[in-house]
Amino acid sequence: MKLNNLFRLAAIGCIMICLASGCKNGSVAEYGYKNLYPNADKIVFDDFSIVELSKDVPLGDIQKIFVEDSLIFISSDDNLYSFNMDGSLHARYGMKGRASNEYLYLSAYYIDTNSRQVCVIDGTQGKLLYFGYDGSFVRKAECDALKSLIYDVRLLSDGRLFVHNYIYNDSGLLYSIVDLKDGSVRELKSVPFSTDNTAEFCGEHMCNIFDGKLYYIAPFEPAIYVLDGDKETSWKQIPGVDDVPGKSELKNITDFNFFTAFTMYNEDEFVGFTGLYETGSFILMNELHEINYYIIDKSTGKQKRYRYSLEDDVKTLPVKNIRAAYQDWFIGIGKVMSLMQLREDLPEKTSDPFLKKFKDVADKTTLESNPCLFFYKIKSI
Repeated sequence: MKLNNLFRLAAIGCIMICLASGCKNGSVAEYGYKNLYPNADKIVFDDFSIVELSKDVPLGDIQKIFVEDSLIFISSDDNLYSFNMDGSLHARYGMKGRASNEYLYLSAYYIDTNSRQVCVIDGTQGKLLYFGYDGSFVRKAECDALKSLIYDVRLLSDGRLFVHNYIYNDSGLLYSIVDLKDGSVRELKSVPFSTDNTAEFCGEHMCNIFDGKLYYIAPFEPAIYVLDGDKETSWKQIPGVDDVPGKSELKNITDFNFFTAFTMYNEDEFVGFTGLYETGSFILMNELHEINYYIIDKSTGKQKRYRYSLEDDVKTLPVKNIRAAYQDWFIGIGKVMSLMQLREDLPEKTSDPFLKKFKDVADKTTLESNPCLFFYKIKSI
C-alpha cells in the first residue's frame, strides 16, 4: 500500500499549472459559483496581522493548523507543536518512537478545550496520547476502531469523534463517528469512487465545528452539510454550479487522486471543495487544495469565487492559502518559496498598510525562515 501526501503535490503542482494556464473563468452573476474573480478583488479587510513562527524548530511543510485558547497548534513532518500568538514556541507534544508515550505515525490530533488537553492519534496502532497544553504527558488510551487510515478528526460535544478517513481502493468510507467509550463505529458518508492501490484524502480540512455544530463538505457535491445528532442534513447549497458528475460517472473513477480531480476541473466539471472554514461573518471554502477559494457573506448571502494565483502587478493585499479560522480571523500560510518568488511582483512602495506588512515579511524571508501565518479579518466582499 502506498500512502501519498498529496497536499504537497497539490500545493506546488496545482498552483504552477494554474498560473501557466491562467485558470478558467465564468461570466454570470456576482452571487454564486460561475464567476471567477482575481485574488482579493474588492475584498475590504478590517485588519491584517502576521505571525512569524519561531525558528526554534524547523517546520518544513505545515500540514494541519488549529487555533484554540490563544495557542496555534501546528503539525509538520510527523511532529506537533504549539506556538503563542507572537510566534514564540510554546510546547511540543510527544515524538516518534515505540515507547508508551510515543507514536509511530501522527495520523491526526484534536484539542479538547474543556480539559485543556491535546490528543495525538496514531492510526497505525489505534493509540491515543493525551498531553497537557504545556506538553506534559497525561495518559495513553487505545481504540481498535481508530486503527485505520485516519486523516483528520473533530471532537463532538458528546465526547465522540467525527473521523475523516482516507479512501483506499474500494473502501470509500469518507466520514465515520467513533464512540471512544465503547469503540463502536457509525458509518456516516461514503464516496462511490475508488483509488488505484493508494490511500488518498479528499480535502485538507473538510469538517469544521462552529458554535457547537459540526459542518462538513463532500467531493463533487455543491453543498455544506450539518450533523444533526446522527443525521446528515443539507445545510447550504452553492448556487450557480453546473456539470456536477453523476453517481454512475463517479463509480467509473477507479484511480481517484488530485490529478484525476484536476483533469475533471479543466474539463469544466464541478469537483467540489476541499477546505471549510468559518468565522462569525463569513464562510470560506478552498477548491482543489488552494487553486481557488469561495467566500459566503453570512449576513447578506453574497457569494464570490476567487483564484489564489496573483496578477503580475499586485496592488492590494492578496489572500494566501487559507488553512484555519479563529474567532473573526481566517488564517493563511505564507510559504517560504512562495513569498520569495512573489518579491518581484510586489510594488516597491504602497500606501496600503496591509500590503506593506505583507511586502515587508516577503522581503526578509530567506531559505532558513519558517513559514509565517497571515491573519485576515474581512469586512466585506
